[in-house]
Amino acid sequence: MRNRGRFQAQGNGIEKSEAWAQQDDVYKDNGTDMLDDLETQLTQAEFDDRYIALQKARDFVNRCPLDGVPPLKKTYSNNLQNRAVRIDIEVNAGVAFLTRPKE
Repeated sequence: MRNRGRFQAQGNGIEKSEAWAQQDDVYKDNGTDMLDDLETQLTQAEFDDRYIALQKARDFVNRCPLDGVPPLKKTYSNNLQNRAVRIDIEVNAGVAFLTRPKE
């Protein structure tokens, strides 16, 4: 696959993820949709522990350059006291979060 990566919710005994492995480009709206899908996997308590981290991850996806980002790993947490409870972004191959061309 040309483009691979995943979003993960980790810490406090959970590891839930939403991954992609595809030939097609991964646009910003695809990234936010996958974050929404990851959010639906979380219980209310798991979400409460990560709601700021989820917003930081969405902000990152939406602020990416027009031509996306190359392979990288980013981690977002709600606070500095417990960084183990977090949302991870991994772009493992290709590029991700491109701006969709206007039609």
